[in-house]
Amino acid sequence: MMKISIKATIFATILTLSGCTTLGTGTTTGTTGSSAGTDIVSAGAAILENLLGGLLSNTLTEQSFVGTWTYQEPQVRFESENLLTKAGGAVVAQSIEKKLDKYLSKVGITKGATTYTFNSDKTFTISTKGRTISSGTYSYDRTNKILNLNGSLGILNQKCTVGLDGTNLCLLYDADKLLTVFNGVGQLLGKNSTLGTVASVFGENYDGMKVGFSLSK
Repeated sequence: MMKISIKATIFATILTLSGCTTLGTGTTTGTTGSSAGTDIVSAGAAILENLLGGLLSNTLTEQSFVGTWTYQEPQVRFESENLLTKAGGAVVAQSIEKKLDKYLSKVGITKGATTYTFNSDKTFTISTKGRTISSGTYSYDRTNKILNLNGSLGILNQKCTVGLDGTNLCLLYDADKLLTVFNGVGQLLGKNSTLGTVASVFGENYDGMKVGFSLSK
């Protein structure tokens, strides 16, 4: 049923794009058709890329985490196509990612400067700009694809959904949980700025939305 629903949304996108092309030109040329076809494929890919299911399809084990991972960029994923549509679609998801990147930088989480190190003895360290902000132990619930980080500072205890986006590791939280964790990071780093309320960052339709970031080795 999920596959059928996704195809239906892509088909609806095709109709929308085709309608816009017809209204804008009055006629359809071979070149315009080719361009529209490219737009349609891109739109369909954007829909699929913003769904959580595809991200979780790859198999992870505790051994998969071992190594040092560096923060790259925010991620927004939706648990279903209906929730993605309700929130405003892929364009809104991209807007949220840009806003989240801005807010995270205010509390010291920046590309290339923040790292997660997972050791084979199930200990971890989170650092930013050379400063350790959390350390402790981790465990992975393979069945539910949940990573548990038990930090030495309780405020940084984390429970997040994990998946692979290509070779990047994605850590995804419920919207309110992410803000709680990284407002705590800001306090530890002496940052006065906070990420704000859930609604101010993610809008009103954040139920069923997972937000976080991707890490690369």
